Amino acid sequence: MDLIKLKHYWIFIITLLFYCIGCIIHFIAQKNGTRPQKEKEILKKVSPSTVLFNSKNSNATVDTPENDYASPSNLFYFAQISDIHMSLDYNKGAQGHLLFFLKKMIPLLDPQFLFITGDIANSKKYGGMKVGTDENEWKMYHTILEKTDILQKNNGTFLWDLRGNHDCFMVPEWSSPYNYYRTYSKTKSRGFSFLYETSYGTYSFIGLDGCPAFTPSNPFFGIIDEVTMDTYTEFMDLVKTNKKNRHNFVFLHYPETTAKFGTSSTGKRWEDYTKDISLLLTGHFHNIIGDQIYAYHNNYLEIELSDFKLHGKYRIVSIDNDIVSFTDYSLPLPELPFDFKTSNVEDLINQPPWIFQHPIAPIVHITSPKNSRYILKTNREPVKESLTSGYVRVLVFSQQSPNDLKLSLFIDGKEQQVQFNYVGDQLQNSSTTKKNNKRSLDTINIFLKKEKKRGETTPVATMESQSIESKVPPLWVARWQSTSYDDGRSHELKVVAFDSKTQLKGENTITFRMDGQKDDLDIPLRGQFLLKSVFPKLLPILFGIVYLSYEAIILFSRLYAVKYIIPNHDNLPFLPDRYIGDLIFSETKSFHETFFKKTFILPFIEAFTLNGIFYPLQILVIYMLVFPSRVGLMSRSSEHFSRFCGEFLYGFYGSGQWTNTYDQYGIFMATFLLVLYLDTLLIVFANHRHERNHLLTLIILSLICGFQLILSISTTYMHGGILTVLLSPFPVWIYVYCWFLLIMIIIRRFRSYKPVTPELAPIQI
Repeated sequence: MDLIKLKHYWIFIITLLFYCIGCIIHFIAQKNGTRPQKEKEILKKVSPSTVLFNSKNSNATVDTPENDYASPSNLFYFAQISDIHMSLDYNKGAQGHLLFFLKKMIPLLDPQFLFITGDIANSKKYGGMKVGTDENEWKMYHTILEKTDILQKNNGTFLWDLRGNHDCFMVPEWSSPYNYYRTYSKTKSRGFSFLYETSYGTYSFIGLDGCPAFTPSNPFFGIIDEVTMDTYTEFMDLVKTNKKNRHNFVFLHYPETTAKFGTSSTGKRWEDYTKDISLLLTGHFHNIIGDQIYAYHNNYLEIELSDFKLHGKYRIVSIDNDIVSFTDYSLPLPELPFDFKTSNVEDLINQPPWIFQHPIAPIVHITSPKNSRYILKTNREPVKESLTSGYVRVLVFSQQSPNDLKLSLFIDGKEQQVQFNYVGDQLQNSSTTKKNNKRSLDTINIFLKKEKKRGETTPVATMESQSIESKVPPLWVARWQSTSYDDGRSHELKVVAFDSKTQLKGENTITFRMDGQKDDLDIPLRGQFLLKSVFPKLLPILFGIVYLSYEAIILFSRLYAVKYIIPNHDNLPFLPDRYIGDLIFSETKSFHETFFKKTFILPFIEAFTLNGIFYPLQILVIYMLVFPSRVGLMSRSSEHFSRFCGEFLYGFYGSGQWTNTYDQYGIFMATFLLVLYLDTLLIVFANHRHERNHLLTLIILSLICGFQLILSISTTYMHGGILTVLLSPFPVWIYVYCWFLLIMIIIRRFRSYKPVTPELAPIQI
């Protein structure tokens, strides 16, 4: 092979070299993306300290299992909401829903704790064209918390809020002035962790902050970085030493499938502690495939909660004699999202809409027997004991007194002859009982674990004693003949509560099995797939398949041209301004023999024989493996990070920090398919033909061109403005060059077309 032929092979060598470099950058980005580089010490300082709530109730009776199930002892519950998306652009739902929930529902439900798992603010304007945290949205949130007295409830131990991805849009670092969460939230730290200690056991709660340490643009995937993993592993190790610990509840905005878990500084992984998790409570997906998105992982159950913004979803989780039960409810509003007619929080507070005076139907939550669909894998639930206790236990939250409620029990659709008794006042003293059946107060001591100081090997613990409202649950119990259903089958149990004053009713339904076996989740497979597909691992593989299939098409076509066509022709055009099908007919004659080869292989060989099509496209395609596809001012100003950064296939890189290391695979794959892949096919098949363009074809091409123009410009402008549009090899430059080639081919087909008249047409025999 002489030097003239060798010059056509250099691109193949360069391509292989870029493949290797790209793989190296991928692994570097994934490794360093979970390790904060700039603010590591600051992040350690704002990581949560451990708080111990010690709940004591001298009146609690725990003598026998029967006593445990006949009285409201050994029972507490908490609530969760997620994805509020507060914004001045929304009259419906969002902040209106939050105000209604905190003002009307919380006094009624009165849970021990309330957890908000992220996306408190919306951080988007102009249909998503402008992203970034907005202080006005956070001020609205803080105003609602203040006006509803939630901040002071239980001496400040009631509310625990986390950040979601929307809460860190364009927040370059934790100490940035644009991180309004640290100013206006309740928790004000990167997550939280506390132990709730009762006379019947200890229960552990930990919330993980999944926002990247450096956040340009608007990430979808979360990163549980090294600092957060250190906090998590230290807390879980502490929990393991407590022999009285019963359950561990982990809160995270991002479902496991959308979070990249790093390792702790000591090398410990998320998987090392999953067997200790009772429930992982998440948000993020809204109502993407339905109201219930739950899934069993190897060691624990994950329950994603639909959004509060439009669907008004909230969750109650009860722990009753260590039986964990949960129910997802919708806000009791006439329609969801409810139209509050204004987005102004002050107007809503000062002039509440009529719905705030509307009566609320009883809210029913069955705590025992155990729902057989949700048996936990930790083996810490006394499932058999709850089934054989002889009691059905139900929480009923109502605006009316217990005397105005009537409860009915149905099993497999048949009403049972049982008597429900209200025992919610059983632990009350006489003075409290006489006062509107209000529930009693408990004393809670709080232990704060201070941060380590230099030279200390262990944290310093101090004690603060506070009096916190810990009221007795509104529990109803009924004796039932559970042994009648010990037939190895699943049964449906429903409790209905009827309010005689308002004529409203509420109900709750569970499935139970007397053999203690677990039933199927009864969740659509797409919901379980969504939570178990592990997108951080799946997306790079899917992108690799799309990318390599594209490369295989053009490289094998070019290889054939280099070997059999180009050496025989010195007069090939550089650009597709001439039809070359006739010129290279002898070298491609074998591809005319079958329909498949002529239709689906020959057009690619003809197109990628031309240097003007092959080289620019191939260079831009391998460029994205090594160099940034967008460059510009993609972040806000900050002390430790520059506004200038680059967007790679592997994530954003700026000021020495990788971030968003999985978002880009999904974005690049979609853009790759909708722009480069599609345009390449259009170029190939348009170039293959030399007939005049049909009007319909031109209309379709115009629509595709317009769609791709909007897609390329808008997504790039949203990331960094006009500078980023100008410095965007992918997708802007590729889009421009592809349509330059297509327009040239269209003009060629108009110019070279010569209609044949009947007089000039050759006679065919």
